[in-house]
Amino acid sequence: MKKIIIGMLHLLPLPGSPNYDGSMDVIFDRARNDLENLLEGGFTKVNIENYGDIPFPKTHASPVTISSFTKIVTKLEQEFDFDFGIQVMRNDALSGMSIAHVTGASFIRVNVLTGAMIAEEGIVEGNARSLIELRKKLNSDVKVYADVLVKHAVPLGNQDLRLTAKATVERNMADGIIITGDITGEEASVDDLIKLKGEIDKPVLVGSGINKDNVSNYLEYCDGVIVGTSLKENNTTNNPVSRENVREFIKIVKNNF
Repeated sequence: MKKIIIGMLHLLPLPGSPNYDGSMDVIFDRARNDLENLLEGGFTKVNIENYGDIPFPKTHASPVTISSFTKIVTKLEQEFDFDFGIQVMRNDALSGMSIAHVTGASFIRVNVLTGAMIAEEGIVEGNARSLIELRKKLNSDVKVYADVLVKHAVPLGNQDLRLTAKATVERNMADGIIITGDITGEEASVDDLIKLKGEIDKPVLVGSGINKDNVSNYLEYCDGVIVGTSLKENNTTNNPVSRENVREFIKIVKNNF
């Protein structure tokens, strides 16, 4: 299997967010520049996320946020030729699937597809049935990549990583799973990764803590990575994407895989 290498495109606060600064042009210009740096640096697959919309709603994003998200993605898709996914924070999988379907995205990321997690937003519950029903109704081929025991949260009750991962793909129809560290930028456990690869027959991705120094070690055991923070200026998540960091990262991936 060819390795799946996904760069993160973090959007600035959208309309409906407490930190929206009143200018859609500013949001789009930042997104365009970040995307250009990712693509020019060698990425072909990007996940677009409304990372700036803190504090995140526990369930559904507001209609104006979804409309704005869709507009930004549509403009980017018209200007650039790239493969992309959608993630609507904190866990709005139905909106994510809707945006993905109408804009031509190939996948969505869902933080909690099954079970329940205690996060900053409260108890975040999975709703795989509604998501898969919507995909069926749309006759869509958008893939669902689902986190297992996602970062910035702890399980509600005693959820075993292996059993949760198996349930995520076997009973809740995820097309791949994502494992992470405890927070954004923190490394995932290689031991957990190795265990899951022996149990799961769908792609297993690592979704946090990836950088140029450790990516080769992770890709030895997983099917792909999602990388964000280490591609930014000064390795800071909220900063713009650094084309130099992107090129250094992609060079290491290409030289080793």
